[in-house]
Amino acid sequence: MKKLFAFVLVLCLLCGAAMAESAPRILIAYVSRAGENYNVGVADPDSASAAYAGYIEKGNTQIVAETIAELTGGDLYHITTVEPYPDDYASMLTRAREELDDNARPELAGELPNLDDYDVIMIGYPIWHAATPRPVLTFLESYDLSGKKLVPFNTHEGSGQSGTVSEIAASAPGAELLDGIAIQGKVAQENDDRTRELLTEWLDKIKLIRQAKP
Repeated sequence: MKKLFAFVLVLCLLCGAAMAESAPRILIAYVSRAGENYNVGVADPDSASAAYAGYIEKGNTQIVAETIAELTGGDLYHITTVEPYPDDYASMLTRAREELDDNARPELAGELPNLDDYDVIMIGYPIWHAATPRPVLTFLESYDLSGKKLVPFNTHEGSGQSGTVSEIAASAPGAELLDGIAIQGKVAQENDDRTRELLTEWLDKIKLIRQAKP
């Protein structure tokens, strides 16, 4: 009986090790800004955007990214630019519009992660002017993502993915694009349970939910 018990124990340990080895290595890279944002937060009566925007301490997409990290066990990387975006919502939109019109690739700040360490790249962003923020494209185009799985996720206030998936795909030729998800920013800010529920269903569907240890 003792030998049988020992055999089963060893078998369980080996199975657990095999599962750990086969688990994908995940990076969750995202663009997100705090400050004044549309349809969330506390409005500043002196702001030109007070009628439709308020101040938040953590960006909508960052909240989603951090929840994804909890559910997948992935690593987080906050994509930032050498020139930070303004806290003021109207000024941010003006800059984002200029970058979009110029098809710019803003210079990124800090050291980029080594993507050789990852099998899956999850890329998160808000929707700016119905498009992908240009720093996201700078990030993607800094790498050869051939053979990687690429998973978009975004926050929005009614525009869904807004055609951004095609931009993401064009900036990462050779990557395998998995189904993404769009989460309303107001939901991310104000309803953690609903956000977690939506993300859990999605991650389970694309088989990236972290499995419980045996």
